[in-house]
Amino acid sequence: GYIALGKLSLRDESLAKESLNILARELHHDSNADPAVMSNALMIMGDLCVRYTNLVDKYLPYLAGCLQAGDGKPDRVSGASVSRLSLTFCRQAANPYSIVKKNAVLLLASLLLQDYIKWRGLFIHRFLAAVADPDDEVSCLASTALRGPLLEKQPALFSNHFVGAVFVFNSCSAHPLYQAEASSGGGMSIGFNTSLSGEVGALRRKEIYDFMLSNMNDEQKLAVTARLCKEVLGGALETSGDLSVVCNLPACGAQSTKSSLPTCRIVAATNVLTDTLTILTSSQIKVGRKGSNGADDLANTSSLRSEQRSAHKQKLLSKISRKHLMEIVLPILCNLKSVLESSHSPLLKDLMQYLGYVFRSYRKEVVESLANDPTTLQELEYDLKQWKKKYSTVQAEIVAADED
Repeated sequence: GYIALGKLSLRDESLAKESLNILARELHHDSNADPAVMSNALMIMGDLCVRYTNLVDKYLPYLAGCLQAGDGKPDRVSGASVSRLSLTFCRQAANPYSIVKKNAVLLLASLLLQDYIKWRGLFIHRFLAAVADPDDEVSCLASTALRGPLLEKQPALFSNHFVGAVFVFNSCSAHPLYQAEASSGGGMSIGFNTSLSGEVGALRRKEIYDFMLSNMNDEQKLAVTARLCKEVLGGALETSGDLSVVCNLPACGAQSTKSSLPTCRIVAATNVLTDTLTILTSSQIKVGRKGSNGADDLANTSSLRSEQRSAHKQKLLSKISRKHLMEIVLPILCNLKSVLESSHSPLLKDLMQYLGYVFRSYRKEVVESLANDPTTLQELEYDLKQWKKKYSTVQAEIVAADED
């Protein structure tokens, strides 16, 4: 029935206007529609978007919602529907909603590339969430589309939304950065899957962060590092806001504190800070590391001169990165360390891990910068010794295992 309705609607604009509400109802996140019906409705709305772009534009949140179709719902679907939808060679029954997600990735990527729709609100975050989808086929399709033609069309796509993604994927909706990402979304956040937040979604969030960073150039990584330090770690030093409140909570958390924040906001803000410190410690964000984006690599191999120019550029960016760390980041880290120590916050462990990483990477510069803070310097020296001891033990175990 929907296919016939779609064909008729392509010829009659007034009928298309009336049928869009019916189709959108099938795609709504609260709908219990059969995946086969959802898939048909999705493809019909895609055709209508090409034919009547202005009419379909306000229904974009319903199209984008198909990237998380079925999330949080039990896999109770009729056997006939599963057999119609199955496009996999795996004998084990896949998630019946996977075909809806795969169709959504392909359709939305095509519409974006042809400028029938634009990135807005949490659309990009819905697409990124598909990169970490439990279904490998959905994940592969989403990552290929994003790092390929979509990133080529908009090279700053990941760097512009990276910091906001940390807040969005942790459901830290009270923070201004989340609100800025969600603004002008036209309902794009309604029904957005929150399974990425909390401890259970930590590995999937890391997968998304690593994917984004591996497809950034060095200039973009520098910009992301600066924003993370200024807007997240620096924001934690302000006198108000969820990040500041969390940093002043004791180790026992909200239970023994007269905090006006609900537990969900405390958990979200804590995970934002933890993720930020983990990202900054990650090798993926290190300047000079080659990502998977091969555009620069192809240009650099064209001639020896371009290779030398690239080497000089990397050396210059490394110097800029080091200077930024010493002059901007290190003072923020030291101030934040004092706040976390005074409140006995569990976040101190994550902060010291990042400080230790900076100390191991730039020991001479850190010693000079912390000349007036001997206590912190002694702690870092001690942590370095412990790290070396642990590293030597691990290496010895690896050698022993190889000999066996």
